[in-house]
Amino acid sequence: MTRMLTQAADTLSVQAYRQLRDQILDGKLQPGQRLSLRGVAGSLGMSIAPVGEALRELSRDGLVETEPGWGTRVRRMTGDSLRSQHVLRTAIECEAIRQCTQLASEAQVNELMELAGELDDRIDSEAKPTQIHELDGQFHLRIAELSGAASLVEALKASQLLQMLARGSILAHDVPRPRLQHVQLVEAIESRDVGRAEAAMRDHCVHSMELQLSRMNVASAQS
Repeated sequence: MTRMLTQAADTLSVQAYRQLRDQILDGKLQPGQRLSLRGVAGSLGMSIAPVGEALRELSRDGLVETEPGWGTRVRRMTGDSLRSQHVLRTAIECEAIRQCTQLASEAQVNELMELAGELDDRIDSEAKPTQIHELDGQFHLRIAELSGAASLVEALKASQLLQMLARGSILAHDVPRPRLQHVQLVEAIESRDVGRAEAAMRDHCVHSMELQLSRMNVASAQS
């Protein structure tokens, strides 16, 4: 019986974690917003125990922060912290694409090209932000997976959560973007030129950082 109760509690904590994570990444819970344990438990219709575990997991992910004597709140991303995250992301992504360029089979490169084409089509057609974000995450994680290094995959997953936190739920369609930017990344992989692939990914990451910093500045000016 005790084991069954523990399993049920674990299931509730996972549910609470996923709901809170999605609300944070969708922008429904705003950066800096306080998350009282009782308030969150009430909004989710759960007891305090699974919600407390969910908040601890979100803290380990870096999506919430706890201040002694004040409580827990959604993490606030500053320009400096965003730059720092992009430095880490660039290092991960550049090494991932280097390894992928050397190890991926022709069939796997074709798989990446299909993903890239669909992703670029969604961006050009101004699809819903969630549809773009989801496929973008899949594309970059697939490159990491094809690197053959599990540590790169796990590091990129953690980095992507924080990138999504900074990105928020709004995609600025009016900001100029390179056309076929993801297709170009796969073409660099297809060339089997490691230097070219790394340079293409570095440029891609820098552009992403500039886009997010620009969006952050606009949001700050409007608030």
